[in-house]
This record gives sequence, C-alpha cells and structure tokens, in this order.
Amino acid sequence: MSAFFETLARRRAALVERSATQRDEIASAVTGIRRTSAQPLLLGAGIAATLLASSPKLRSWVVRGWAVYAFVRQLLGR
Repeated sequence: MSAFFETLARRRAALVERSATQRDEIASAVTGIRRTSAQPLLLGAGIAATLLASSPKLRSWVVRGWAVYAFVRQLLGR
C-alpha cells in the first residue's frame, strides 16, 4: 500500500512542477503580448505628438475638441 501512496506522491509532485512551469510560460507570453500590443499605441502617440507640435492650427482644434469632450463628460456625469 505504501508503494501506491509513494507513486501518488510522485505523480502529484510532477503535476505541481508541470503546473508551475505552465504558469511561468503563460506569464511570459502575457508579458510579450502586452509589450507587443503597446508598440502601435506608442507609435501612434508619438506621431500624434509630432503633428500637434508642428501644426498650430491642428493644436488649437485638438484643444477645442478636448474642451468639448470634457464638457460633455461633465454634463453626462461621468
């Protein structure tokens, strides 16, 4: 009977080790996905900042748009 319990203990230890390895793999994959998904956003933000810095007319329209957006959000109570 003790051989049976030893086998169960070994299987459980192997399962726990596999689970830990899988959690580490998932965590590294999620980190990679987050990093990859943030790159286009950062690129777009950089392009938008460049456009805003280079065009005074566009900058004024963005400020007006932001003011309208803030006003509407205030009216809606969000």
